[in-house]
Amino acid sequence: EATVDCRLCDSLDLPENGYLTSMLHSLQMQQRLQPHSKLPSQGLKLAVAGACMSEDKYWCALEKTQCPSGSGFISAIMLLTQFKESPAINCIGQANTVSMGQCTLPSDNGLCTGHKSNCQGCFETLGTCFDPDNGACTLKATEDQHDRFSFASFGLCVNPDDPKGGQCFWSKDECPRTDAWVTPTRRLDENS
Repeated sequence: EATVDCRLCDSLDLPENGYLTSMLHSLQMQQRLQPHSKLPSQGLKLAVAGACMSEDKYWCALEKTQCPSGSGFISAIMLLTQFKESPAINCIGQANTVSMGQCTLPSDNGLCTGHKSNCQGCFETLGTCFDPDNGACTLKATEDQHDRFSFASFGLCVNPDDPKGGQCFWSKDECPRTDAWVTPTRRLDENS
């Protein structure tokens, strides 16, 4: 049986010898370093949003590729430590409402995701295959009038030495070049 760890990245700017940590781990570490500080909510969520900021404006975002040109991404950790007094601090609890992208080709069946590398159809065409923000998708699972569920899915990075294991990432860019990238559509096809 395959085991899979999934997480959203809190930064794509990793140093050369850096490693990826989950937001949950980062918040737990912060709590250990500052034991009297309050975490963002009573029930800790595995996904927390950051914010895109520009002058006096902010937009909640899950990661920096969602930020419009001319704005900068502020991670949830930075919001907690450097922007506590900013209204953008409210983004931390808004991960389930942040609009995400959607794969647009029929082969992906309208898959909700954050990056086009998660769309199988994008590997099969040079044309438009992904809408980065159509307003129809969020992290939160939704049900339509036909009792069908829509939920965000992410690609799987699989080490060839451990093909039954894997880790979900925001995009193929985070997967080491020595590992195989498996899109959600391909993973579902393999398991059906």
